[in-house]
Amino acid sequence: MSKSHNQLNRRQFFSLAFGGAAIGGALAVGKQASPVFLRPPGAQLEADFLAACIRCGQCVEACPYDTLKLATATEGVAAGTPYLIARDIPCYLCQGHGDMLCIPACPTSALQPVAEKSDVRMGVAVIDEDTCLAYNGVICRACWHACPFPDEAIELDFRGRVFVHPKACVGCGLCERACITEPSSIVIIPTGDKERGRGNGRGRGRDKGTG
Repeated sequence: MSKSHNQLNRRQFFSLAFGGAAIGGALAVGKQASPVFLRPPGAQLEADFLAACIRCGQCVEACPYDTLKLATATEGVAAGTPYLIARDIPCYLCQGHGDMLCIPACPTSALQPVAEKSDVRMGVAVIDEDTCLAYNGVICRACWHACPFPDEAIELDFRGRVFVHPKACVGCGLCERACITEPSSIVIIPTGDKERGRGNGRGRGRDKGTG
């Protein structure tokens, strides 16, 4: 079966997930009516996360990369909860550390333990083929090189075009941070409060290995 099966255009994905709401900077900081925060590793689905998080900030303090931020009072019920903006500082999955340091720092069940770092599911990377250099005749492997799981979460086809495997993508945002286009041609769609259709990680849905 072609890897383009059931693929969604990035714009279609946004439209379905957020009801056509404006994306822009609000996507990163979660100012939509529907939650769009990119939460720390191990975070429960949004409703459960909000109920369990006591806004203590211990996960923020535990992060060795200053990745995590605390939502401000303008975010309503999410105020004081941790999130990250991948384009600024992605989640480095505590490289060089045996454990994900934010998870054991959480005093409640808001952040759940994960057996392996590859089991983290913060979100999924989605590519905009309209702006991705690799889809427009320019050799670029920035996101593939940045991915902690190359050839598993992000793969290159025979033309050097990028394909994301949603089931393997941890949503760390290292690819989004590494992308050399502005704005980034690959972004992380947070898991949010529902088991949303996770797309397929690509844009217009060309078959891998075809033109």
